[in-house]
Amino acid sequence: MNELYSIMRDFLEIEYNQKSLLHILKILEKAYSSTQQNETALAANAAKNYLKGLQKELKMAISRMDHYLAESAEKRKETIDK
Repeated sequence: MNELYSIMRDFLEIEYNQKSLLHILKILEKAYSSTQQNETALAANAAKNYLKGLQKELKMAISRMDHYLAESAEKRKETIDK
């Protein structure tokens, strides 16, 4: 059960990070309409790197959840078979 809580915490953290990324993208949207091209390029690069990191974290969390669910199903099957 602790593993499931840990996975859920990871999902909540990813959700928070995605909201942070959305904030960065909103800044980009404003900067795009102005003449501050350097700020726009830096923000776009930061958003790209941030998104790559979030995708990696999400894949790891999904993998952990899959592993946990598979183990739980196997334990339940062993309990039923006894």
